[in-house]
Amino acid sequence: MKIGRNHPCPCGSGKKYKFCCMHIDNVRTGGSRRVQGITWLRMRRTEGKLYKLLGIHALKHYGHESMIEAWDEFTLWEDEHLDLDEPWPEFETIFQPWWLYQWVPDNAEVDEELCWPEMPVARHYLEHNAARLELDEFTRRFIEQACAQPYSFFIVRDVRPGARMSIRDLLLGREFEVHERRASKTLKKGSIIFAAVVTLDGDSIMLGCAPLVIPPSCAGIFLDLREGLANHSVEGLDWLREWDYELRELYLDIRDDLLNPRLPELQNTDGDALQLTRLYYELKCTPREAQEALAPLSMGLMDNDKLQTEKDGTLVPISFPWAKAGNSKHADWSNTTLGQIVIDGSRLTVDVNSEARAETFKHEMEQRLGSRAQFKHAAISSPEQMLKEIRDNPDGSQARAYARRKHETDAPNDSPEIRRRLKETVDRHWTEWLDTSLPMLNDETPREAAKTEIGRERLEALLWDFEQRSTGRPHDPDVEKLREELGID
Repeated sequence: MKIGRNHPCPCGSGKKYKFCCMHIDNVRTGGSRRVQGITWLRMRRTEGKLYKLLGIHALKHYGHESMIEAWDEFTLWEDEHLDLDEPWPEFETIFQPWWLYQWVPDNAEVDEELCWPEMPVARHYLEHNAARLELDEFTRRFIEQACAQPYSFFIVRDVRPGARMSIRDLLLGREFEVHERRASKTLKKGSIIFAAVVTLDGDSIMLGCAPLVIPPSCAGIFLDLREGLANHSVEGLDWLREWDYELRELYLDIRDDLLNPRLPELQNTDGDALQLTRLYYELKCTPREAQEALAPLSMGLMDNDKLQTEKDGTLVPISFPWAKAGNSKHADWSNTTLGQIVIDGSRLTVDVNSEARAETFKHEMEQRLGSRAQFKHAAISSPEQMLKEIRDNPDGSQARAYARRKHETDAPNDSPEIRRRLKETVDRHWTEWLDTSLPMLNDETPREAAKTEIGRERLEALLWDFEQRSTGRPHDPDVEKLREELGID
């Protein structure tokens, strides 16, 4: 079948072929305008044609209230009232296909004269127009397939931007190559989507896809759910249909978590809850006496053995770390910085990042300086306050101030020796990682997970997550090397 450059595009977009799908077909056919496997284009054209027809049919035979009722059910009656002026992104992308092809009205509490047909809008349209000659066989097959395919969660395995994607059903293990122009330009390997897939004559398209892209780190949620299917009496598509409510609830819960992230429980390397604290003292002794009394707290990390002075004899404030040997979380750390002490004339301050460290320092001051230092007050910033102040200071000044007070992150050293040692540390970490039990792998090590089918799926999602989160920094994993070590293609 040949299509002229200026003919309407068969996909039903309303554009001329040369401005729409011709470039995709040229890639597929080596420049020829002879279209191979045009079924997916016919499906898109049919989808576009039915969108308007089914909407009119729904309003005529079900009424406007049916859309409101369907929306309430789709959102699980969570008081998310339908607002056509400012609808959710899900309204057009996934709700409308779900309403037209999947939703079955519940007339249990409706008067008989007000009952809606207890079948999807599209199936009622098919039955109502069964005798009409213009309802061609392809349209019939499309409607039947669209009504038969429930929604599921799919992970993207491969992408050809602007053309197609290879996806796997995380719940049923089905695999499809879907023709998809828009989504294939933005989705990456490992991205998870909530969608329905329609297949006719070997070609597949997505009919309704939620706009929220779920990260690969969530793959374990769906794989755990799939493992639970083993002992379920209902299988396959019937299981997806039976669990339609629960799967939408799962999507909406994940949506809420991703769009409204909860502040994680931040901890320092001692396991204490993060609480940025500055303690203020007034010295009743000379700055040098205070320095000498507190010098042992620096574990030899103090740069100055005496107070600096300016040319006019004025003392310059001195700053030195409060440290301890080793680290409970990082065996290769020789010491841990607990805080930063500043002596400025008669004032002494110390910045710490937890309540426990603040109390420990107070005890140290009492033991080492006693009445020669008077505690004045403490300034405390919770993580919530810190984030609020950062948001309220978009110029970054507050962020920089907090960065200066985060003492457990050392500034990078650009010397060749430091770079070599850093690389050795990173390489050692990722070598040990291969034999480390990980929660995302159900407490298996990567090597153990690589030995089973579902373990490899979890591992593959984890590696895709690494790739999506990569920042190009030295501590990022060499994902290709890890794949090679684990035998993951």
